[in-house]
Amino acid sequence: MEVTEQNKDIIEYYLSLNVQQHFGIDIDLKDEFIFTENIVSKKIIIASTFSEKILSKPEIKEFLAGLISDINNDIQPRKRSNSDDEPMKNVV
Repeated sequence: MEVTEQNKDIIEYYLSLNVQQHFGIDIDLKDEFIFTENIVSKKIIIASTFSEKILSKPEIKEFLAGLISDINNDIQPRKRSNSDDEPMKNVV
């Protein structure tokens, strides 16, 4: 992944949207993560740089850390279907 401002904006939007949907609050996450290179794999990853506004809210911190880990590990979120008969669909 080439690191660009557009990528950072998309990640910020995705994380903020998930926090909004899960916790019902709007939070600015602009300076809460950076892109860096994994020392072993040389792959570009997201590293959290959580400020006190995130660290002071343990549930949000753990939630965001999980989302970032999922992104770094290429785990795609799944959406629950409205019917038990429908297969699960990728959202990303």
